[in-house]
Amino acid sequence: MEKIIIIVLLFIIFYKSVFNIFSLFLCFLYFRFAKEKSNENTNQSSNQGTQNATQSISITSKIKSTLQRYATGFIFNGILQTGKIQSHFVRNFIYKKILKIKIGDNAIIYGGAEIRTPNKLSIGKGSIIGNYSILDARNGIEIGENVNFSHGVWLWTEQHDYNCPDFSTNTPKNKKIIIQNRAWLGPRVVVLPGCTIGEGAVVAAGAVVTKDIEPFTLNGGIPSKKIGERNRNLTYNFQEKPTPFI
Repeated sequence: MEKIIIIVLLFIIFYKSVFNIFSLFLCFLYFRFAKEKSNENTNQSSNQGTQNATQSISITSKIKSTLQRYATGFIFNGILQTGKIQSHFVRNFIYKKILKIKIGDNAIIYGGAEIRTPNKLSIGKGSIIGNYSILDARNGIEIGENVNFSHGVWLWTEQHDYNCPDFSTNTPKNKKIIIQNRAWLGPRVVVLPGCTIGEGAVVAAGAVVTKDIEPFTLNGGIPSKKIGERNRNLTYNFQEKPTPFI
């Protein structure tokens, strides 16, 4: 009985390891060629639209669609598993070299982060992203220098259109989120598409940001609103070294 248990455990460990390694390999391929593919798509003409619309779905296209769905699942798994790796050095290497996140010097992404479309995310030097944050960069996220995210901050650049008949996600591409230098987002802050948080601004814990926030202001509530001012004479630069295994 003990041998069977050991064999089962070894199989689970081996299967999970191979699954995750393959996911990261697909991430490397996808984000390595993502820019080239987008350039090719913009250069193609739309002449084939009418002809393709009248053609029935072939077995080949069904197979291709299925493979794309599986590949998407592997890629998303690879991104999620990266956030769970118990080594800042290894996570940072994967974020920079495989997932193509632009990360400045001394910037820290702590463990448990969920990042969507990582190649559209940039983080300035000295900025700190707290544990279990969600950064949805599908329409782009720009984080300035010496920004501080507390535990569990959520940034969303895409959402469903509740008035759309098919409930589609059709957020305009200009709905990127911009967080300017030395802003501080408290625990469980949620930022919705298209918002800019000004330099030095503070967003209190649990607030939901639905519109732009002025520089050097204190904000809180649902929806977030201005409740105070912050000192404008800020000079700090984060030089914090990350805890190796968090």
